[in-house]
Amino acid sequence: MIKKQLAKYRTTFGMIGLVLLLGSSFSYAMFQGGFVSWFLFYSVLPLVLYTVFILTFRLSRISVERHIESSNFISGEEMKVTITIYSRFPIPLFFLVVKDGLPRLMAPYADGQGYSYQSQAKALLFPLFKRRVSYGYLVKPIPRGIHRFKSVSLETGDLFGFISQSVQIPVQKTIQVYPKTYSLAGWNVFETHPSGMKRAGKQAHQDFTSAVSIRDYTPGDKLSWLHWKATARSNKLVTKVFETQRNDDFVIFLDGSHPSYDRNGQQSFERAVSLAASILKYSISKGTSVEFHSVSKEHTNMSFQTGQNYEAKLMYHLAQIQPDTKTPLTDVLKREVHEMSKGVTVLLISPDLSDSFIFTMERMAANKIQTIFFYIAKQKTLSDEEKNLLTRLRAREITVYPVNHDNFGEVVKAGVKNATV
Repeated sequence: MIKKQLAKYRTTFGMIGLVLLLGSSFSYAMFQGGFVSWFLFYSVLPLVLYTVFILTFRLSRISVERHIESSNFISGEEMKVTITIYSRFPIPLFFLVVKDGLPRLMAPYADGQGYSYQSQAKALLFPLFKRRVSYGYLVKPIPRGIHRFKSVSLETGDLFGFISQSVQIPVQKTIQVYPKTYSLAGWNVFETHPSGMKRAGKQAHQDFTSAVSIRDYTPGDKLSWLHWKATARSNKLVTKVFETQRNDDFVIFLDGSHPSYDRNGQQSFERAVSLAASILKYSISKGTSVEFHSVSKEHTNMSFQTGQNYEAKLMYHLAQIQPDTKTPLTDVLKREVHEMSKGVTVLLISPDLSDSFIFTMERMAANKIQTIFFYIAKQKTLSDEEKNLLTRLRAREITVYPVNHDNFGEVVKAGVKNATV
């Protein structure tokens, strides 16, 4: 507390000290006389004048520019930032401390580029009447998020440290860092049943207004399906074959509740977000309509859509989502699932294996809701308890994919293989 109060009045105390120093050196020269005393006075005089100049100089006259090669990045990439200080006139400062105001999530990942007088995004520069000085730093790896740079701070002072002057110069910039996606090529989600034998969750129905061909009548065919003209020509009963349409709709739930990420939370959540982004990108590339629910502080529901614009909207949302809610996914499922149409596949991404969550999934399966569960494992190796619970879910015809690494293509292949065991 005392230190802060002293810092507040440092300039005042510094000026009093400099006046006393100049006055005492001048008095000493006047009374003592001689070369040494006057040399001492004239040596102190430039330092005092420089200090007075620091007090009157406006740092806000200096311009600052932050250069970043792009505004869009993928999580895990490297970002190079260059800070340039420039002025129309030579900068009459001996030293200048420059600090870029890094967003909170980026600060731990900043690193200097080998400049001797630099620490992360902060550097000590020596303008010495130059018009332009600069330094750079790296942010590696870039954390996922919507990062907003607001300002760059400048600070200078006298050589004794008595006087200091600082200013915050607004230099705004917004960076979007999207989640990293991985290939899911070969994932037979459109054909594979939880048992590994049939197609899962894509209920087919027929369009009875559109006949595409004919076939021989078989017992059980409705009379309305008979093709009477073909029957008359062939002298045997012939049935229409109708166009079969598929429901490839997915409803994806990403769990962002605090209780599920209490251990090793941020790493697990980043993996969950990356998995969700990979699945969404894969589904949309297949022309599948996707409804996305993120269980976070503000429950977000993006209804069934497809296409690049929808994908961009989803990725922007995934770039900023955080595990910032205490509402469990179970509560959200109880509200949302009963309103879903038949033939929709529900895909859950969560590290939760609580009794209530497992019971909820079993109820969904009992109600003929096709369910795919991506279990975000907390450890690389599943415990016996985790294996038993996942086996219990598979017995209810729930497709289960344990996710303990980032190679999601291998995860889905292994999940189908385990489902057949």
